[in-house]
Amino acid sequence: MSGIDVGRLRWRLLAANLAVAAAGVLAVAAGVWLAAPRAFETAMGTGGPGGGMMGGAGGGMMDPVLRSAFGNSVGSALLLGLAAAVLVAVVASVLVATRLSRPIDELAAASRRVARGDYLQPIPPGDGELGELADSFNQMAAALASTEQRRRDLIGDVAHELRTPIASVRGYVEGLEAGVFAPGPETWRVLDEQTARLERLVDDLAVLWRAESNDLRLEIGPVDAASAMADAVERHRSLAAARRISLAFEATRPTMVRADRVRLAQVLDNLVGNALRYTNEAGHVWLGLAAEGAWIALSVADDGPGLEPEQAARVFERFYRADPSRSRDAGGSGLGLAITRSLVDAMGGTIAVSSSGPGRGTRFTVRLPAA
Repeated sequence: MSGIDVGRLRWRLLAANLAVAAAGVLAVAAGVWLAAPRAFETAMGTGGPGGGMMGGAGGGMMDPVLRSAFGNSVGSALLLGLAAAVLVAVVASVLVATRLSRPIDELAAASRRVARGDYLQPIPPGDGELGELADSFNQMAAALASTEQRRRDLIGDVAHELRTPIASVRGYVEGLEAGVFAPGPETWRVLDEQTARLERLVDDLAVLWRAESNDLRLEIGPVDAASAMADAVERHRSLAAARRISLAFEATRPTMVRADRVRLAQVLDNLVGNALRYTNEAGHVWLGLAAEGAWIALSVADDGPGLEPEQAARVFERFYRADPSRSRDAGGSGLGLAITRSLVDAMGGTIAVSSSGPGRGTRFTVRLPAA
């Protein structure tokens, strides 16, 4: 049988209350023993110069028997007061310790569950500071649960994305070894495409990890957003022409934003490339630039298939594809928009998506601080 843990809160509260009670009783006792006899003698008329009621004509002191009786009465009263104070201290400490220790014990038990990976048992809400602590702990547990779920999803998604190109490369290698395929330009092209797809996936994962862990080296400074958008249009002009898509941007006067020049170009490339990938042939993609107070809005819009509300809510998730077959056929990793959001966040901006529904196009809007 284990001994009492004097370090527990309930025992420390009991000791504190007993100490306070004892100090109070001692203070009262000292005061009574020092002041009570003199006050009693004065009240009985024995302490005055003319004698007193019970002390005789020449006496100024209380009768010894009466003094002893008074002392016994005072002592008994003090003992009763001490007993009452101890009882009150014990009851108060039990009540207070129970009220305080229960949520603390629940918090300790919950922290042990979280350490074991169980995030799904919240602490019951409470009042006051302990209630705020319970709410904060529940929010932390929910955030950890969400992070853990994203980690598991990421592992599963990466494994799924790697499986297809690895299986393709392995199939071609085995076919070459067995003589099923003859070495030639077509075989090398397929192998090159699949290895390039693997390389893009690894590179995108590395950029996403650095962006989300704040490990990107950014050189934030004034950047001409109009020039950056015009350059993005030129970089995608040939792809748009190949699919007969109209790619338009009306050049405006220089509009300065605070951003990293290289990462802003990457953001625009991701958005324009995504619009061209999903817009049907002979469609339209246009870029816009507008000042909104202390912010500059850079938008990329298309008249493509649009998004359902649930698709718009998930479009920035890792590996999410509104049209999986089309994205894979085009060689997309499913990380472009997740990377875009992380880069915009790292530069102190925001990104939003809007769509009027299926068949009505999609608009992505990046807002960056004006320089």
